Amino acid sequence: MKKYISGALAASVMLCCLISCGESVSGNPTEATAAGNATEAAESTGIYDVLQDNNYNGYEFRVLNNLSNVAYVNIGEKGLTGETLDDAMYNRNLRVAEKLNIKFNIENREYQDTYDTISKLVMSGDDVYDMYTLDLSWMRQHALNGYIFNTADIKSLDINNPWWDKNAIESVTVCGYYYALLGDLHVGYFDTFYPAVFNKNMVENLGLDDPYQLVRDGKWTLDMMIDMMMSVKQDLDGDGKWTENDRYPFSMYQDNASICLLSTSNVELFPRDENNLPVWKGLPERYVETYEKLADTMFSEKTNNANNCSGNVTKSDLAKHRAMMHIGETLFMFEPLGAVKDLRDVDFALGIAPLPKYDESQKDYRTYIFAAANAIAIPVTNPDPERTGVILEHMAAYSRETVRNVFFNETLDYKYAQDVEGQEMLDIMFSGGFFELGSVYGWGGVVKEMMNQLKEGKKEIASKIEAISDKAISDLETAVEAFNDLK
Repeated sequence: MKKYISGALAASVMLCCLISCGESVSGNPTEATAAGNATEAAESTGIYDVLQDNNYNGYEFRVLNNLSNVAYVNIGEKGLTGETLDDAMYNRNLRVAEKLNIKFNIENREYQDTYDTISKLVMSGDDVYDMYTLDLSWMRQHALNGYIFNTADIKSLDINNPWWDKNAIESVTVCGYYYALLGDLHVGYFDTFYPAVFNKNMVENLGLDDPYQLVRDGKWTLDMMIDMMMSVKQDLDGDGKWTENDRYPFSMYQDNASICLLSTSNVELFPRDENNLPVWKGLPERYVETYEKLADTMFSEKTNNANNCSGNVTKSDLAKHRAMMHIGETLFMFEPLGAVKDLRDVDFALGIAPLPKYDESQKDYRTYIFAAANAIAIPVTNPDPERTGVILEHMAAYSRETVRNVFFNETLDYKYAQDVEGQEMLDIMFSGGFFELGSVYGWGGVVKEMMNQLKEGKKEIASKIEAISDKAISDLETAVEAFNDLK
C-alpha cells in the first residue's frame, strides 16, 4: 500500500493536523502544544541551522518501509490515528513536505519481500525507491553486494548531527563503508534494545533483592541475576511435570536471544585492530567463562526456560515465551524492548532493568541491540543521493524534539515501563547500546553455534568454536575485501 503526503497541501493542513493530534489523543490540546513548544525551543537554540533549505518542486520521495513483528515501524504512512506517536510521525512528514516542497510515497513490505525487491531492482538498474528500511542483519548483504551508497560520500548527510546515533552507525561500519543509518528518524530502532524484564510481584513476594537498587548500587551482575533466577523454580502443583501451572526462572526464544546474555562478558567477539578493522583471535577467555557459567546454571535444564513448558499455554495469540511471562509465574523475560508491549495488560507489576554487568568492576551497563534492528539505507539506483541526504536530515532532525520526545516520554515510559524506576532503567539502557558484529554479519557461524550449544546445555564450547575458526577468518576477510573494493 502506498501513502502520499503532498508538500502543496502541507501548509494548509499542518495546523489542523496538529490540533487534531492533540484532540484525538486525550481531548486536551496541551499535548499538541507541548510538541509545538518543543519544536520552537529547538529552533530557538539553532539546532536546525545546519539543515539545507531547498525547493524540490513537488518531488515524490519514494520510501520502501520494512515491517517488523517487534519494533514500531510506522514512519508517517498511517496518517492521524489518535495514537500520539503515529500522529507525531505524520506531522513530522507534513513539516518536511512543506519545508522542502516534496510529497511522500511510502510503501510497506515484509522483510523478505523488501530484501528481494531491492536486490532485483538494483541488479536491473531500476530507479524505484529513494530510500528503504530493512533489518540490519539482512541489509548487510545488500551492502556487501554493493547495492547501497556509502553515506560517507554523501555531503548532505552528517552522522555527527545529534539526531543520528553515531556510535551505533560506526559500530557496524567496516573499512569506512557507512551504509546503515540509525537514529531518531526511525524510532523503532530503539525497540530492538534488549532489557531484562521481570515480575516485580514475584521479587517482592519471595523476598528477592530489588533489581532497581542493585543497578543503582552497581551490583547488578550476571551472578546476582542467576542466583535470583535459580532460587524461584518450583513445581507448584506437585505433579512432577513442568507445565504452565509452575514457576520458572526465565523465558526467552533461545534460537536468537541467548546472545544477549553472552554479551554480558563485556568483550567483543570481533574486536577492532589499530586500523579499526575487525579481527578474529578466537573465542575470548571471558566469553568462554560467561558461556560456561550460563551452561552450568540457566541452561543446565531445558525446563528452566518457561518456553519449554508442556500443556496448553494461555494467551495463545502470543509467542509461547511471552505468553508464559504473561501468566505471571516467570521471573525474567529476555526479549527486544518492543515485545514488552505485549505485556501491557498483565495483572502484576512489571519491571525493566538493563542487562547485568559481568562483575562489579565493570564500570557501565551495556545493552545488546538485536541484529534485526531496522536500519535506513539509500540504494545505488537513486539518481540524486544528495537530495535524499537533505530530506533524511530534515526527517531525522524534526524527529529529534517531537517524535523522539513522544516515543521516549510517552510510549516507552507509560506503555512499557510502569513505574518511575523503570523509566530510570530505560535511560541507562539506551546510554549503553551496542551491536555484536558476530551477530550482524554471521562470520563463521560463531554466534549461531554458541546459541545452539547453549540451548542444549552443552558446557564445552571452546573446541566447537575452534573447529569453525578458519571459516570465521575466511568470512571476515571476504567482507573486509568486499568493503575495501566498494570504498
